[in-house]
Amino acid sequence: MQDSTFRENIKLAVLVIVFLIAIPIIFLSLPKKGDKIIINCGISEISPDFTTEMREACRQARKQQ
Repeated sequence: MQDSTFRENIKLAVLVIVFLIAIPIIFLSLPKKGDKIIINCGISEISPDFTTEMREACRQARKQQ
C-alpha cells in the first residue's frame, strides 16, 4: 500500500517538473510582438498551409528580385 503511494507521488512530482520546464520553453520559443516572421516561399504555391496573403507576399517578393 505504501509502495504504490510512493510511486504515485513520484509520478506526480515528475509531471510537475516536466510542466514547470515545458511552459517556459514554450513561451520563450514563441515569436515576440516586434519579431519578423520569415516565410519560406519555395513551396508557397503548392502547399495548402499557406494563406492567400502569404502567397501574395511571396509573389511580390519574387517580383522585386
